[in-house]
Amino acid sequence: MITVWCMNTGGHAPASEVKALRRQVDRHLKEKHIFQCITEKEIYGIHTVKPINDLPGWWGKINLFDMRMSHSRNLWLDLDVCIVGSLDALVAPLNGSQLRICKNWAQSGHGGCQSSVMYWQGAKAEIISNEFDKDIAYWPPRNDSGKLWGDQEFITVLRDSGRLDVEYFDSAHVQSYKYHCQQGVPADTRVVSFHGKPKPGDCSERWIEDARR
Repeated sequence: MITVWCMNTGGHAPASEVKALRRQVDRHLKEKHIFQCITEKEIYGIHTVKPINDLPGWWGKINLFDMRMSHSRNLWLDLDVCIVGSLDALVAPLNGSQLRICKNWAQSGHGGCQSSVMYWQGAKAEIISNEFDKDIAYWPPRNDSGKLWGDQEFITVLRDSGRLDVEYFDSAHVQSYKYHCQQGVPADTRVVSFHGKPKPGDCSERWIEDARR
């Protein structure tokens, strides 16, 4: 059983966005799964889970790796992704690593991790929550030297220090809308990440509308 996670803490998005993502998951993930949203509110027809720690914004993803929340097999999807192909390859068994994640496409990433899509198994990645200090969860994000912008920078620090063994999704499977999809969706794409702006609802391409139906 795979648990597919998303998050809508603070009610920053309408319930319709959560339901649109669930439809996409149900359409493209053949393996038996349950879809759960981390949120303080109930959403009709959706399994919801309250956050176990009060962390602001995208820092709330740190909760995922706490063993009070993490399940045997876990797939994380940002609420603003579009799923355009089979997710089966993304949830293949890990190759000895603790976490499967995207490489950061943005120049600002400097080779870091990008957390719009993640896959992990059980307690393999619990170091992410165990070593996290909520005092570093600045919000709003700060560009000050030495300050971490968010969860993916913290994951990158753990990777670079050798405390977290990371592998990456096939670069063809998870693409950036900004950097890879301006002339259409490349072949073999499974998930398109709308990191930053614009969001899917701001775009008029037919393939985005079709994905979210």
